[in-house]
Amino acid sequence: MQRRQAGQIVATALFEGEDAIDQALQKACAFIAAMSAVRLENGYAATVAAPAMERACHAIQALGEARSHLVAAHGALDEARPALGLSGVTLTGTGMGKPEEDTPRPTGRLALAA
Repeated sequence: MQRRQAGQIVATALFEGEDAIDQALQKACAFIAAMSAVRLENGYAATVAAPAMERACHAIQALGEARSHLVAAHGALDEARPALGLSGVTLTGTGMGKPEEDTPRPTGRLALAA
């Protein structure tokens, strides 16, 4: 297996793992939002299902930590590229472009179309 091909296999798995954790975070947050909405809409006391809410919050914290570890692994792999013979190679990911770190994000208001 060529180095570039091996690198692409690892990069694809990494990008998919990062995306999976973000999707899990979205779903876990939606779960917490649903529990809160149902409680408020039905007038339940805050103590109802409080242990479930606490555990769900811990799950989100754990997912956040897992995300941080994967991002750190991403950085470590990027630093290892020269040793792997991939310093001049761009590996593609999930189709979402990586923003330049020094590029400012667009701000302001959108103009109304005539």
